[in-house]
Amino acid sequence: MKLRVAHRVPRTRAEGPHERWALWLQGCSLRCPGCCNPELFDPAGGALVEVDVLLAELAELAPGRAAPRRKIEGVTILGGEPLEQLEALTELCEGAAGLGLGVLVFTGLRLEEARARPGFAALWASLDTLVDGRFEARAREPEARAGGRRFVGSRNQTLHHRSPRYADPAVWAGANSAELRVEADGSVSVHGFPSAARSLLRLLAAPAPVDAKQSPN
Repeated sequence: MKLRVAHRVPRTRAEGPHERWALWLQGCSLRCPGCCNPELFDPAGGALVEVDVLLAELAELAPGRAAPRRKIEGVTILGGEPLEQLEALTELCEGAAGLGLGVLVFTGLRLEEARARPGFAALWASLDTLVDGRFEARAREPEARAGGRRFVGSRNQTLHHRSPRYADPAVWAGANSAELRVEADGSVSVHGFPSAARSLLRLLAAPAPVDAKQSPN
């Protein structure tokens, strides 16, 4: 069983509550106007990765197996549209839940649309929370100071808690963030909430300040 993967990060606090592993799946036929990840629309992009390979990564980070500084609390699956790879996604989420990890999935489908897809019931049984609904650029989620939720793109999107794990509204409260990663090969990536990520990218692109106390050589 394989998933078409755009990218993944082994540890983040910007893509859901607590310390998490995050996976972006490639391919989306919904193509919401204003989507922050239009490069993930193409179903032929990304790379095919065995679900067993992803589960092996998670096993190294799961509670009870990883060293305290390496362990994660849960996984977040985003896209693209994750439910367009429903069978392999279910296998991944079932495996993650079996490792004791919390499972959070974002979908552009409404829950009633998702329930109409054959096989969704098996996925639902492995989830802790499903965030549903198409991104609506004209109805963006308010900022935290105006009562907006963290991690959620627009006001129409709903949190469906199958378990109490992430049901406390407090875990969805607060400011969104972005993170910068420097990989072993020297490449740099930024992920997190789109507005925060754009601010970080602008900061990275800004010229370094000149120290007025230093004389030019």
